[in-house]
This record gives sequence, structure tokens and C-alpha cells, in this order.
Amino acid sequence: MKQLKKIFFITGLFTFAVTGALFISGNRSFAQESPISVEVPSSTPSETGDQILALLQELNVIQLDDTIFSDPTFLSLKDYHVDLAEEPRERNNPFAPIGKDAVLTETEGVAGTVSTETKAPVSAPPTTPAPAGVSTPQI
Repeated sequence: MKQLKKIFFITGLFTFAVTGALFISGNRSFAQESPISVEVPSSTPSETGDQILALLQELNVIQLDDTIFSDPTFLSLKDYHVDLAEEPRERNNPFAPIGKDAVLTETEGVAGTVSTETKAPVSAPPTTPAPAGVSTPQI
């Protein structure tokens, strides 16, 4: 049993030493296979500018036909937009449950400014009247 432990210990020590020696010697092939690399652009700024000018000249050749805007079918289209009512854009405490918005008020005291929290009035949800002849349960 002692002999087996000794063999495992020597084998592990040898493996550790070889791995350390390879690491310290600096295996340069690993650096070449690194996923991080720096690429130098192959084109100069003047070449890039020439490419942009060529694309701009291609775009200037395009002609748009605007006769569609005078077509009777286009002119017969109607605008059915609906104006939306303005709604509040913020809450005093966005993390408070809906309907439980807290209003913060500040009072100046001896030790400095103190914030106190008061509950905002909570209105009842809007109700719709029941149709004629239908009774609603009383809560």
C-alpha cells in the first residue's frame, strides 16, 4: 500500500513538473491561436472616402416617380386618426402598488430637511351601470 502511494505521488509530481516547465517555457503557438486578435484595416482613409463617393454617385442616379401622389386612388384615401387624451407620464413612487401612490412632502427641521410620506387619496374604480332589468349584488 505504501509502495502504491509512493508511485502515485512520484507520477503526480512528475506530471506537475512537466506541465509547469511547458508553461514557463512559453508555448508561443498558444498566443497565435488566441481568440483575441487585433486587425489592422487594409484600406487607407482616402480609399474609404473614394468608396463613399462612389456609393453616393450611385445613389444620385436613382430617380423617384412622384406621380403616385396625384393618382385619384391615393387622393381618395381618408385619414381616420383618433386624438388620444393626455395621460400623466410619471408616478411619485414607481415601485408602489397601483392605486397606492405615496406623496412625499418635505419639511425643514432643526437637523435639516426631513421627508414624510403621506398617502395619496385613492379613488374608487369607475363602475358601469347595469343594464335595465339586471340586478347587481350588493357588497
